[in-house]
Amino acid sequence: MGDKNAGLEIHVAAVGDPLRAPFAVFGIPPLSKLEPLSRLMAYRRFTQTGLDAIIVDVTRTGRSELPDDWETRLTLLAQALTDGNGRRPPIVALTEDAFAMRKVTRTLRSVGATLRPTRRPTEIGVYLPRMGMLGSAQPLDIKMLPAIRFDADIKDASLAGLRRELIELGRRLRKVGDAVAAKGASEALAFLRRAASLPIGIHEARTAADILHDGDDEVDASIRAMFRPRMALARLAASADLAPACAEEISRLLATLTGKVEGWTDETPVSSKLSHLFTTQPDWNRSTTLLAMPDRRIADLFLASDRAVGCNCQVVDHRGMADAMTLQQPLRIVVVGPTPDAVRSLLITSITPERVLLLGDAAGSALLAAELAPLTRLAAFATVGGRAQALAAALHRGGADEALDVAEAEFRLAAVTPEAEIDFTRAGEAYKGDVVRLLTARNHKIAYRPTSDVLVFSAGEIRPFERMNAREVRTGDRILVLDASVREPVRRALAGSRQSLKQLTSYHDHIAQIRNSIPGSSLSEKARAVLSRMHELDPNFGPSELPNLLRWLTADQALGFSDGTKQPRAARDWPRFRVFMQAVNVEPSLAEIYWRTAVVPTRSYRAQEGHLFNQRVVQFVLDPEGVAIGAAGWKSLQGLWQLVLEAVDEIVDAKIVTSGGD
Repeated sequence: MGDKNAGLEIHVAAVGDPLRAPFAVFGIPPLSKLEPLSRLMAYRRFTQTGLDAIIVDVTRTGRSELPDDWETRLTLLAQALTDGNGRRPPIVALTEDAFAMRKVTRTLRSVGATLRPTRRPTEIGVYLPRMGMLGSAQPLDIKMLPAIRFDADIKDASLAGLRRELIELGRRLRKVGDAVAAKGASEALAFLRRAASLPIGIHEARTAADILHDGDDEVDASIRAMFRPRMALARLAASADLAPACAEEISRLLATLTGKVEGWTDETPVSSKLSHLFTTQPDWNRSTTLLAMPDRRIADLFLASDRAVGCNCQVVDHRGMADAMTLQQPLRIVVVGPTPDAVRSLLITSITPERVLLLGDAAGSALLAAELAPLTRLAAFATVGGRAQALAAALHRGGADEALDVAEAEFRLAAVTPEAEIDFTRAGEAYKGDVVRLLTARNHKIAYRPTSDVLVFSAGEIRPFERMNAREVRTGDRILVLDASVREPVRRALAGSRQSLKQLTSYHDHIAQIRNSIPGSSLSEKARAVLSRMHELDPNFGPSELPNLLRWLTADQALGFSDGTKQPRAARDWPRFRVFMQAVNVEPSLAEIYWRTAVVPTRSYRAQEGHLFNQRVVQFVLDPEGVAIGAAGWKSLQGLWQLVLEAVDEIVDAKIVTSGGD
């Protein structure tokens, strides 16, 4: 086309001219004033050719690029379109949750009411198994699904007042611009909701968490903190210094929260309901009942607790409900702490259990009722409309406070500041050397060590990314930004890579052989024999280490997760692991291999988002399985590869900061 003899030079130039191109996509910024928006709408291309549509992306990904007051800015955009000359283009808003849908509908209705004739927004829907605009839609069966009997018990009258006070405090802090203090109120709400919905007492949950998550990495530490009020409420406590005007109120709310949680040492509101159900109605506590916990961590804690000994139900987390229902065909289902994942599984399942009971407290259930509302009125969801109505009615009967829950969700979603600062300098200790600080076009602030590897995007098909030292990155380079949307999927892929799983299997097989070869008639005797040998090697190992030895010697019995990974059940650090390996007569070189290739990849690289994690990710992106280079090794990880490509961002500022200044 660029050949001079082809006579197409004028047309080629026209394709790149926004005033003459036959098709064009324009980006309109979410401005906060009407005047500059009106000036944009007067652009010659818009007035002469017009716009076919305005696409407003308020999905979860889209909102991450918008300010908290995006509803006001959407109103101004609609007003600028109305005030402009010529044909008013239609607005198409894309949402994936009831929270954003309510705000969009409210905005478009208010704008439509000012038009003559008036306009009402049209609501349409499609079922997406996974969130995001790039996923494939899944058509629902035309036939109506059989009805299910739903019951719910989610009353939380005793906590309603405390929740309202925390919401109002957070709103005031956010209004004055103190986002950090507002996040403290949001985290306090999350802790209240999590603690009240535990299926076991706080003390039992804490004990189980200390055993299952005894590592020193960030993930294990954060899970242990989930059940300790002082650690979980630390940010709210620190907010008293950040917001002196609210210090007295913050102190009072902290005391109230702590006192409330101390009363749940043996029984939480939900654990009490669950115990009462199994005691008074034995038909529920059977192998034909599926007991679904909010997430995998809570399910693991429940299974590790004494209370699980008397539980005959099949226990899964909400994400595993769909598969469990298909395989086990349960007659009854108990859903603890209902979440969107659980509700989605219940709405579209082809099985028909006799009864489904939803147990919850503290928040969230009424927000589910708000999300069910569109399903009952949109034609695309007619297949599940009957179940959605029945579930919404059960939540209402069960004591849901929709106004309070929606207010809490709205504050929680808006108060959490978008992740912007990413630190890849630490490696388990404080780093005191030079730091390379990069600022991207999407306002990500990233800190690297000067020698850290950075993946710079290139146009090559064989090698889309090139490795570069952080000190060499310059303004204008496009790099892979490991924000929150990418880190967790990459971390799961690292922990579940075939090489790591193979090495972990070898370690577990060796542990089984060691256990069988140790003299003793019981596991406790074997553990005491090993502990005695470890005490000879290091006097710091005493009788208190016996529970750890029992866990280390049964590493091969660790339960597998849905992604294929297992807990290594190894010592939390290398010195302790080395002494244990020496006590069971494992060669030092082999012990080091186990630690580096089996334990660390499935634990530390999965958890620690610091210098080592970044280095490991760089290697993984360039060579995901150790044999293929670049994108060729990603054929089985296309979804993750798409996330990686979408996380590329342009550097707008780069500088090196030393301990003494810039």
